[in-house]
Amino acid sequence: MELSEIVEKIEEKSEDYSIPNRVRNTLKKLLNDLQNEKQDEAVRVTLAVYELDEIVNDINIPMHAKTALWDIISDLEAIKGD
Repeated sequence: MELSEIVEKIEEKSEDYSIPNRVRNTLKKLLNDLQNEKQDEAVRVTLAVYELDEIVNDINIPMHAKTALWDIISDLEAIKGD
């Protein structure tokens, strides 16, 4: 999977109103960070994984949102491993 595909997935989830507003705002911030060409791709991906992991560990996030975030984290980890 390419970073551009993951960016599309994050974009889609950032507009999903079944996901809490705080999570959507973080996803929108991640979109900007991941598209910042000034930083190395590995650094951008690693920072995104850390931010998403922090959100997933919040007990107040609904399970369907956590599942969507875990999916994105998995995709980002796959890129990081390449």
